[in-house]
Amino acid sequence: MAVLVVGACAGCVVWLLWPRSSGRLSQLSQPRRARRGSVLKRVWKWAFGQLTLGESQVEQLAFDLDLVAICLRAGLPIPRAFELAARAMQDRSGLGRLGRSLALGSVDNACVGTQDSVAEHRTVVSLVEFSRSTGVALAPLLSGLASDMRRAERRRRQMAAAKLGVHLVIPLGVCVLPSVILTGVVPVVITLVGDMSAIFVR
Repeated sequence: MAVLVVGACAGCVVWLLWPRSSGRLSQLSQPRRARRGSVLKRVWKWAFGQLTLGESQVEQLAFDLDLVAICLRAGLPIPRAFELAARAMQDRSGLGRLGRSLALGSVDNACVGTQDSVAEHRTVVSLVEFSRSTGVALAPLLSGLASDMRRAERRRRQMAAAKLGVHLVIPLGVCVLPSVILTGVVPVVITLVGDMSAIFVR
């Protein structure tokens, strides 16, 4: 018996300290809440694919446009403001390409990415062209566009949450309704049938 206990302990030590399992010991040393959060993230990723928590692309683009507006208010040229904002955020929104296109004087090929990001980039390009043609300051226009994008994204999330509540009613009804019928309706029907059969037999 003692040999089995020693072997089990040695196996646990090897499992924890094995080079391929270097993260296991650190995971076990984390607080229980942190481990629970990591487990939930892995389950979410297994069930729904890539994690979708955090900022959306629209919110990231809105934040980057606010950075561009700050650079413009500091007196930087428009192409330079786009390039610095893109460099600060690792060009996650594609504004670096837009800034380089503006520096070259051509914005035809600046709108790249997904369909939603291309639409937002075209809006930014139209604001830049409007500012250049009319002399209106571009910083307030970009700040207003960023606010509108955040408002639209917030509204989209509210609509998605409302639709989720509606969609959850169907599986909930499918799961709950049979149990209600089996536990509440069927016994009553059986009792009534038994009473009626006793009356008719007499």
